[in-house]
Amino acid sequence: MKPFDFIIIGGGIAGVLSAYELRRFNTLLIDEDGILTSGASAAAGAFLFPKVGFDTAYTRFINNAILKALNFYEKIGIDTHKMGVTLFPRDERDFEKFKNYEKEIKLPFEKRKEGFFFKDGGVVFPEDVREKIKVNFEAVKVETLYKDGEFWSVGKYKTKNVILATGYKDLIKTPYIKIHPVWGERIEGNGEWRIENGELENARKNMLFHKNCSVGIIDGIMKIGATHKRNCLDCRENEEEAYELIQKAREIVDIQNFKISKIIGGFRAASVDYFPVVGKIIDVDESLKNNPKTVKGAMPKALNYIEGLYIVNGMGGRGFSNAVYTAKALKEHIINGKDLGFLDTKRLFIKWARKQGEEYLKMENEKWKMKNEK
Repeated sequence: MKPFDFIIIGGGIAGVLSAYELRRFNTLLIDEDGILTSGASAAAGAFLFPKVGFDTAYTRFINNAILKALNFYEKIGIDTHKMGVTLFPRDERDFEKFKNYEKEIKLPFEKRKEGFFFKDGGVVFPEDVREKIKVNFEAVKVETLYKDGEFWSVGKYKTKNVILATGYKDLIKTPYIKIHPVWGERIEGNGEWRIENGELENARKNMLFHKNCSVGIIDGIMKIGATHKRNCLDCRENEEEAYELIQKAREIVDIQNFKISKIIGGFRAASVDYFPVVGKIIDVDESLKNNPKTVKGAMPKALNYIEGLYIVNGMGGRGFSNAVYTAKALKEHIINGKDLGFLDTKRLFIKWARKQGEEYLKMENEKWKMKNEK
């Protein structure tokens, strides 16, 4: 069997879009379940809405990714249901913050009562993305990953390059990359909502809102989604939590007689600084060996990387927009050598080395001594 140019491990939105960007090469996407059929990407409400906040690098990244995502999905024929979204403050404290945020907003908006309406807001359905985006895929469970001479061995396959899009699950040791599982759910159903004159009507008009959760009323179906529990590996779909989400939704829209038709849950993958993690995997031992002063705060002169090993991860609760941005950035980095900037894995390595590098080296030395004493 001819070795692949790229094997991407992980059938969530980060892996799927990376495979799509690299489709002109001999690329294979693998996952033990399927494409967007499990985990966070299957459970995602896939709401595409801006972030309100101070004009920081993170806010600019999120909002730029939203615009790129809307354009990308529309271009390949995926309905974004671009109807605009109204963002409301979560509480009284947030209400005061919104007053300061208003002058920082760069995207076109209108004031709507205590919130802001953005015309650049929509939602895509994971099912539509799976249908429209075609990539070379096989259902494979990967338990080991190792370099065999020139190529990486991934199960029965060989490849020049591996891209890890595995969410919170680790395949190799990367102590400087911490990806946390954050449980999220999407529920769907039918109901009525009370309009301004107090009357109830069926949810016919398409509308999108966000406060403590996201609420979409699309073609008569109400969709409610939220990412709300960190490090809860025991979390599973259940009606009790679903009704908690409905109560949050009722703080936005006066929903009545809601009947649940679907509950889908999954774990989002969140990085420690909320930015996605993209780029080459760093060889920790060699990099610390060649840059010993990094643990004292010095900038490394040059980092050592594991050849042919990359990551695209940490999409958080905005995977369907962040992954559009990161997949393109990773392709440009691999093929054209374009700098990844704030997305690059080295940002996390430098922070980790300064905080935990000395302890790591101490532990590794102890392991080496114990091994040689046996």
